[in-house]
Amino acid sequence: MKWIARTSGTALALALALVAAGARSQAPSDVPAAEAAPLLDPEALAIARRAGEFLRESKRFSLSAESGYEVVQEDGSKLEFGSTRRYVVQRPDRVRVETQPRDGARRLTLFDGRTFVQADLGENAYARADLKEARDIDFLIDLVRERLDTPLPLAELLRNDPREAIEDSLEAAVVVGTERLRGADTEHVALRNPDADLQLWIERGERPLVRRLVITYRDVEGQPSFWADLDDWSFAPEIAADTFRFAPPEGAERVRFEVRPAPAPAEEAAP
Repeated sequence: MKWIARTSGTALALALALVAAGARSQAPSDVPAAEAAPLLDPEALAIARRAGEFLRESKRFSLSAESGYEVVQEDGSKLEFGSTRRYVVQRPDRVRVETQPRDGARRLTLFDGRTFVQADLGENAYARADLKEARDIDFLIDLVRERLDTPLPLAELLRNDPREAIEDSLEAAVVVGTERLRGADTEHVALRNPDADLQLWIERGERPLVRRLVITYRDVEGQPSFWADLDDWSFAPEIAADTFRFAPPEGAERVRFEVRPAPAPAEEAAP
């Protein structure tokens, strides 16, 4: 499972023992941890699944995200960088992301089912890829991750079925507790897969929205983290006809994407 595109190239180093220590029901000292805190807590799975199902049923939506990510330095120290983003999604095949990093730059990502564009508005430059046939959001996410040298944070929440990204390859799931986060009552759950740890804060009630997430990449040196606070959710956004199209500004320079070679089939791969 790859919950979020890695922002260090651009989604809890929290041990399960620490998760269990903060959970609502703590294990008596004479009860083995394996019995007291199952690795895949059905309640935690149900909370995460409900959030994924709610988002899957939403055919169009928008949200804002304030995010930060750590970059591990040569000496092992970490520096944090971040951005604000505005997402507009129209399933199954349209995405718009407006990004403003903390350094003041402005970037735009667009996909309309056939054309993918990334533009640096400050530099008045853009890259464009035209597909031979219509594709959906899932294809775009995989293309960006596997072939193009470009990030797409929070991509897994944009997929046509976010549940698969949340549940795939899970090794552990724990309910940490109930917390109030920016005015909303949330369930705090911790999930783990072979590569990364994920914490989700999911709003309680009729709209189980993801309000915050933290991802720690255990398989990356230094185990850097990515975090995002998600707000301004709308499930009836006004979407203009040109929302997912790009008209290059006057004098804009078109540049090429850096494309990674396609992976060789398993039978042809070098040993």
